[in-house]
Amino acid sequence: MKKTILTIAMILGSLATGWCDSQPNIIPAPQKMQMGEGTFVVKKGLTIVSKDVKDFSANYLQDKLDDVFDFPIAVSAQAKAQGCITFATDKSLPQEGYRLDVTDAGITIVSADEAGKYYGVQTLLQLFPAEVYSGEHLRLKEYAIGALSVEDAPRFGYRGFMLDVSRTFFELEYLRNYIDWMSNHKLNRLHLHLTDDNGWRIEIKKYPELTGKGAWRGKNEVIPPTYLSGSERYGGYYTQKEMKELIAYAQKRNVMIIPEFDLPGHALSSTAVLKDVTCGTKTEKASACGEFDNVWCVGKESNYRIIDDIIKELADLFPSPYINIGGDEVVFDYWAQCPECQALMKKEGYEKAEELHGYFVKRMESIIAKHGKVMMGWDDIQDNGGLRPTSTVVAWRSQAKGLESIKHGQPTVMQTGDYLYLDMQYSSVERGHNWASIIPLDRMYSYEPYQDMQLTPEEEKLVIGVQAGLWTELMQFPPRFAEYQVYPRLCALAEIGWSAKEHKNYADFYSRMVNKHYDRLYAMGIAFRVEPPKVVYQDAQLKVTLPYPSAVVRYTMDGTEPTVTSPVVSGNIVTDAPQKFRFSTFFGRGLHSVAVGAENVELHRYLTPEVSVTSDIELQKNNKLETITTYNFSKMIRSKTKVKAGQTLTYTFKEPVACTTIHVPTGYATLPFYGVSDGYVEYSYDGVNFIKGEDFHHYHAYIRNLEAPVKAVRIVITDANDGWSCCFQNLKIE
Repeated sequence: MKKTILTIAMILGSLATGWCDSQPNIIPAPQKMQMGEGTFVVKKGLTIVSKDVKDFSANYLQDKLDDVFDFPIAVSAQAKAQGCITFATDKSLPQEGYRLDVTDAGITIVSADEAGKYYGVQTLLQLFPAEVYSGEHLRLKEYAIGALSVEDAPRFGYRGFMLDVSRTFFELEYLRNYIDWMSNHKLNRLHLHLTDDNGWRIEIKKYPELTGKGAWRGKNEVIPPTYLSGSERYGGYYTQKEMKELIAYAQKRNVMIIPEFDLPGHALSSTAVLKDVTCGTKTEKASACGEFDNVWCVGKESNYRIIDDIIKELADLFPSPYINIGGDEVVFDYWAQCPECQALMKKEGYEKAEELHGYFVKRMESIIAKHGKVMMGWDDIQDNGGLRPTSTVVAWRSQAKGLESIKHGQPTVMQTGDYLYLDMQYSSVERGHNWASIIPLDRMYSYEPYQDMQLTPEEEKLVIGVQAGLWTELMQFPPRFAEYQVYPRLCALAEIGWSAKEHKNYADFYSRMVNKHYDRLYAMGIAFRVEPPKVVYQDAQLKVTLPYPSAVVRYTMDGTEPTVTSPVVSGNIVTDAPQKFRFSTFFGRGLHSVAVGAENVELHRYLTPEVSVTSDIELQKNNKLETITTYNFSKMIRSKTKVKAGQTLTYTFKEPVACTTIHVPTGYATLPFYGVSDGYVEYSYDGVNFIKGEDFHHYHAYIRNLEAPVKAVRIVITDANDGWSCCFQNLKIE
């Protein structure tokens, strides 16, 4: 007989001291902060004093405070004796630095520039209730702030976030949200990946077809469907007028927008649109993201005139000193077969097609410099020849590539994939890539831009900053998954870029996050990632370790995901049937972690009947149908090309299988990549007559409500899949 009993004991995670509510819990941690004696009471009559009553930071602060207090707050050029928040100037302070003093008599923010003033406001706002970020009307009559003194300035001048808007398109309002969230954390560079294979996102007036055709993908578009965008028309772009408005919005918040126009590879959204910009040669080698014919010809002089036109419009539009050309992951096979590229190789004395990449980069440097800008690119730009001293490298492949750039004398931004790629998984049970690393919050926080480097003081200056990036091929679903992947990890990046290295301590950072800052993120409206509990089964008990002491963990006993109405864990759970229990941490209204079970328990007891597979789909070399008869769920096979309507793949059991559910997964074993996007499953009780089942949704289909043992399961393709090949997996039978 199964039994389940709740006991009183609760297992709490070990956390550092520093949970006292009197601590301000500032993120990112200031360089110097000292608590004082006494308090300043914000009450009716408070005035914000600024020499310029139209000053952005002063009015920004006024708007935030007006929402939480039950009295009006004025901005005035006239100081009162006390009871004011006063802005002052001290040109001796460093760029972006500030002093914040809170005393019984008032609050003072002193800075040398507008950026420092704005960041002083951001620190001050963290001394108020979290609702100051939400616009919620608390109608407070007064509020006491403990006396303190802060002296602060950033460690690095470049503190960035890269957002890929090509693979997933984000509306302008969403970008404004990201700018707000970045600036709340004292991040100051928004690198927009505006073009890639899957969409061209910025209006170029001389070439309107780039957005007229290249901004859209779908069944009847020049860019085919991919990354689950579906066969319907998907995409969008930003007009130059819209981008100017976004740039102005960002500038007020001290955020510089850096445009990236990815060349010469990753360029299907332009090569499929602009006439004759490719070599016209072919290869069976797909690009890193599975595309073909996506590389500009380096030997056609006419291409450089087109690029010059595009760069001119980007240079005129973006005040940023940088234009990023990407320059990564080029398939050189096209150039190796091209007569014009071969002629250029002979002229330049090159022996390998790869060397043409160095030629292309140098041409880009010249064009960008002609328009008054500095070239920036991924670390691939240094692989085939030297760069101009000003050309800036973004190191993504490894710390070693960053070191290589620095040793060559190049200004370098560190964005190494194994620490700073936000599309990576937080944990092995969550959605995301893991090719670079699994990156939990503590791993990202541990990153040090100078790690594994022996640098002179002059070389250290070449590390101009640090950046985290979100590639968005996985962001189509679930809703707001981009926010989940970015936060709270971007809070860790803020501290890497701003706070002193010697003051960094993960236990202290985490305590500040869960004690106060999660409330702020929630008030900002961010759908951030909530950490799941840790669950183990031991001594016939499910022992739940909360991620932090105040966490609310709910559970179910039937294998379904917990909801807000599920019971709250209040102790160990004694049971002899732990397989079906699921646990989630809940935060506020609507946020919750992934559902987890006991980490040392087999949560699914899949059946493994003897099965054979037949198909008319041609597979890639060395792929065998037998691979998906082993019930090894980390294994898959893939087709040589896209699948076609009418093709099938059939699993036939040696003996009919009595079961309740058959899960038919396609695509990568751990990712929604290259699966069946148009098709359905059918099943047979006798192996001859088949019954239509579910259509595939997000590459998965299920067979349920079975009336008899199943003899066969078949995948039926109704249209080409949205990747360059299609992957098939072992069945999951329960």
